This record gives sequence, C-alpha cells and structure tokens, in this order.
Amino acid sequence: MQSKIAHAAERKAFGLVLDQIIKTGSGPDREQKLDKLLDMAGNLLKDTSPGSIRGLRKGLYPGSKWEQFLWKVIDETDPHVLKTTVLNGAYEAAFRGLRNTTANAEKYQCNVPWIILFDPTSACNRHCVGCWAADYGNSLNLTYEEMDRLVTEGSDLGCHLYMLTGGEPLVRKKDVLRLAEAHGDCLFNIFTNATLIDQEFCDEVRRLGNIVFSISLEGDEASNDGRRGDGSYEDAMAAFDLLHKNGLLFGTSTAYTRDNVDIVSSDEYLDTIIEKGARWAWYFHYMPVGEGANADLMPTVEQ
Repeated sequence: MQSKIAHAAERKAFGLVLDQIIKTGSGPDREQKLDKLLDMAGNLLKDTSPGSIRGLRKGLYPGSKWEQFLWKVIDETDPHVLKTTVLNGAYEAAFRGLRNTTANAEKYQCNVPWIILFDPTSACNRHCVGCWAADYGNSLNLTYEEMDRLVTEGSDLGCHLYMLTGGEPLVRKKDVLRLAEAHGDCLFNIFTNATLIDQEFCDEVRRLGNIVFSISLEGDEASNDGRRGDGSYEDAMAAFDLLHKNGLLFGTSTAYTRDNVDIVSSDEYLDTIIEKGARWAWYFHYMPVGEGANADLMPTVEQ
C-alpha cells in the first residue's frame, strides 16, 4: 500500500511538471524560456538519467531541428494525449518501469523486458506481398482476457510499453480500446495499415490518451501500392490527415526492399511524412516470407 501511495505521488509530481512544460512551450515567449524548459526536464531526469540533460541542451537551442520538432509536437498534439503519452512512455515505461524491470530481473534471475510486442490477431484486411500473416489465416486470436492478463502481469513486473502488431490489430478495435482504458498507466503503440481508423475511433483515442500509431507506408504511391495493394497509399495519407487533425501522435513503419530503398531514404519521402505530421519512422528489413514471398526484393549488399 505504501509503495502504491508513493507511486501515485511521484506520478502526480511528474504530471504537474509536464503541465508546466506544455504550458510554457505553448506560450508566445517560449524561445526565451527554452532554458527554463530544459531546467524542468532536468529535474524530471535527475534521479533516473542525469546525463541525458546534457544531450538535450546540446540538441535543443534556438533554431535547431530539435527545437522545431518540440514546438511542432506541442502545437499540434492534443494536450491530454501529449501529457498521457509522456507520462506513460517516459515516466512509467522508461524511468520508473526500467528501474522495476531491472530489479525484478535480479530478483527472479531472468530477463524482464521493459517493452513487450504481441499480436492480438493474425487476421488482416490486406494481403501484402511477403507478409507472414497472409499464410496464417484469420483464426489465430488472443482473447481479451488473455491480452488483459498479459498486460497486467507485465505491468506488475515494470513493463508499461506495448507494441501491437498482427495481422491488423485494429480488426480488434473494440478490444484494443478496452485494453487501453483498463490499463491507463501503459502506452500502446499500434502498428497498423490505418484503413480502419475513422473519426469515431479518433474520438476514443483522444479521450484515452495512451494510444499512438505506427502506420505502414513504403514510399510513393507506385512503390507502396505495388506491394500493399491498390489504394493503400491514399488510405495511409487519409489516415495521416485524420490523425493529425485530431491531435494524435503517429509515425510510419516501413519495410525497405530492393525496389523502394532509394525512395524511402530520400529527402522527398521524409519531407512528405514530416509535412503530414509523422513524428517518427520505423524501418524494417524485408524478409522473404508469406504470401508471394520474393527473395529478389531483398536489398543488395550495396543498398
């Protein structure tokens, strides 16, 4: 009981500082208050990662790319979503969670991860070339109770960051929302083709605040749709616009192949996703498995 009270008090204190950072970062004179923001961040990090503030000060200076990134995130993200994402992703998962997973690894003499990836389902409404899920059909599913148990036990060990892949996780949209609501101190990163994202779903995600998205995209329209199917590029662009309009946080998830590696590493591609509001970009090496697997799509050594 005492540890729960201490945890609640620490989380509340962290949240109050975040409120100050968001408020200060939203003000008209924020450029002049950048040092104050860094001091606030330093107070949050001093017990867990005291050396990281040096990196923040080195990268965050007037006119730097990281300063521009910070202002954009603050300006364009729903305040509740931003605060909850940082509380759960930074405080619960990276700071407090890392301490707990390290302690439990020592206690139980085994590896305890601070991040867990799982597939709610093998079902998907797409059939992309080279995707393993296409070979598994749509019958492999975790029940809601199994997912809830997984996250509950993970949280008890200190893990508060979960990546949901598939299949298409949003085939289980209602259960994903239910899971996020039941575990309000966790952050859920959904890897999705984005075709099932609509306004009603965005309203719920904005209310909860602890779901972010990594959306499948593989270059321009020709290179993307050549592997993911006609219309996939337009679907992704529409999802970007909808998520951005709602102040939600998202990035991209890209499998680089022999055919698209030059496109997805180009300035033009990166400028496009930045303009659309993406905040990060995952890159995964193409594996020749699943439906229509093609070893010729593997990047060359030079690429």
